[in-house]
Amino acid sequence: MAEILLFHHALGLTIGLQSFAERLRANHHVVHCPDAYSGQTFKNLDDGLRFAQDIGHDALEEVANRAYRQHRDAAVVIGFSLGSSQAQQLAQHKRRIKACLLMGGAQAPESLGGDWRHTCHLQLHVADPDEWVDPDVVEGLMYRAPNGELFRYNSKGHMFVDPSSRDYDADAADQFEDRVVDWLATIDADAGEAWARF
Repeated sequence: MAEILLFHHALGLTIGLQSFAERLRANHHVVHCPDAYSGQTFKNLDDGLRFAQDIGHDALEEVANRAYRQHRDAAVVIGFSLGSSQAQQLAQHKRRIKACLLMGGAQAPESLGGDWRHTCHLQLHVADPDEWVDPDVVEGLMYRAPNGELFRYNSKGHMFVDPSSRDYDADAADQFEDRVVDWLATIDADAGEAWARF
C-alpha cells in the first residue's frame, strides 16, 4: 500500500481525476487530492490556465507544501500536467518522497531549484507529440533519472487519461492506469525489501 499525494491538472480536480483516485483506493492505496482551485473546475484548458495564473505559482507551490506537511506518511506523488510541477518540486526537495509519477508534464530539474534525486523512483507519461510538453525537457529529465521509465502515447491528446477532458481516449487511459497500478506495486515491493534489510 502506498500513500499518495495527487495533484490535478489545469482543468481542476475533475470528476475524472476523482474517479481515478477512487480506483487507486480500491487497490488499497491511500490517496490525497489537494485542490488548488477550491472546488472549481473548467471544461476549457485556456480558462483553467488563466485561473491558475491568477492564483500564481507561489500559491500552487504552497498547496503542495501544505499537503506534504499535513500527510506525513505520504511517500508517493502523482502530478497531471499543471500538477506535475507541484509533484516534481516535492520529489526533488523532500527526502520523504520516494516515488514520483508525472503525466503530461515535466520540468527541467534546475528550473525547480535543484537536481533530480537518484533515490527517487520516476515514471513519466506523455502524449507524442504533445504541444504542452517540451521533448528536450523530457529527455533531459530522463537523463538525470537513469532509473526512470518513460512511456509515450502516439497520436493522443494532451490529457487523454481524463474522461472529463476533450482529449480522452479510453484505450490509452486504460493502458496508462494499468501501468500506474503495476508501478505502485513495484514501489511497494521495493519499500518492503528496504524495510526487511533494515
